[in-house]
Amino acid sequence: MRTRRQKILEDRQAVVERLNAGENSLQIPVDLIFEILLRLSVKSIARGRCLSKFWASILERQDFTDHYLTRSSARPQLLFAFQDRCKVFFFSAPQDDNSFLITASYHMSFPVNRVKEIYSPISGLVCVREGMKTPVTVWVICNPSTGQYFTLPRMKTRNNKCDVRSFFGYDPVENQFKVLSMTTLAHGKRDLAIYKEHQVLTLQTGKLPWRMIECNVPHHHGINCICINGVLYYKAKNGADSSTYGKDIIVTFDVRSEKFGFIEVDKPFIPVHTLINFNAKLASVESYSFNRRSPIHLWVLDDIEKNEWSKHVYKLPASWEEVVGDADLYCVKVTASNEVVLSGYYQRSPFYVFYYSLEKETVRRVEIQEMEAFKHFQVYTFVDHVEDVKVYFRTGS
Repeated sequence: MRTRRQKILEDRQAVVERLNAGENSLQIPVDLIFEILLRLSVKSIARGRCLSKFWASILERQDFTDHYLTRSSARPQLLFAFQDRCKVFFFSAPQDDNSFLITASYHMSFPVNRVKEIYSPISGLVCVREGMKTPVTVWVICNPSTGQYFTLPRMKTRNNKCDVRSFFGYDPVENQFKVLSMTTLAHGKRDLAIYKEHQVLTLQTGKLPWRMIECNVPHHHGINCICINGVLYYKAKNGADSSTYGKDIIVTFDVRSEKFGFIEVDKPFIPVHTLINFNAKLASVESYSFNRRSPIHLWVLDDIEKNEWSKHVYKLPASWEEVVGDADLYCVKVTASNEVVLSGYYQRSPFYVFYYSLEKETVRRVEIQEMEAFKHFQVYTFVDHVEDVKVYFRTGS
């Protein structure tokens, strides 16, 4: 029986033989062909797929798309998203350019009624939560690199007048994307409403049904989600009983097993903090430090089983006022090089992104060009976006 690697090599050889067919064809080694294709831009690959069924079959092969994603992961991008009237737009720019001036590239746009939330990109895909005038919630999955988008099927609930909270996760082991949604009755005091229904949708070919799952962690008001190594983390309030009702916790959701857990939080910093990925560990940074010009306090979860956190304090440099000015900033994320990426809530002209180095305690300002026309728009800024050329869906509806 052939192994998967043997099959890939045989398929590659078949491709080369077809490319090299003909009396006057130049014989090109298989490794060189794939190396050339891997160096193509996303737009060039999209054009190549339109040339013929043969080229489309080459550029949609799993071994090619997997290698392309691996290479893209080594050069992550900044991703910007914002809504203008009835469309949401996506731009990207180099993340680790070490330059003070970079140019954003337009990727795609698609129609929406009103954006309620845009989730951090995961392995090239972005989930957009669209809220209409009715209580109905619509989710759109898009791939900014390929320009494709797909509207997920409507989730069925026992009550149409409900509060919905959703999170987007990815399991790297099974290579699966999932949307987790929770619903509860919507009434005047939303903070006291415990989520009653929990549903999961797996992004796959064919039908996309929502599935009911059990949750053994009664909670409400889940916010600020992040996915690290196949586990979703989000802040919430405990709702188990009267003695613990309203206590701050961090809920965990294993994307692969679809099991819930929780982390008790006895410290008062969680409500005003942002959950981030710090060197593949869950961490919490105070959201307002960058605007108060006070030292940055970072808590890192070193041992999830023992619930052990370590505290790190970083001083802002003397040049902070000169570089940042009066910009109203929020923490986007921490990059692999331990730089905190900061962005403004609304587009300015010129538009800046700030990098604060935790190791050097220095700050630098990077101007993003080609976004001047969208002044005063609310901008969603993300880091570590990768270009994925895999075809997950064929149409935009």
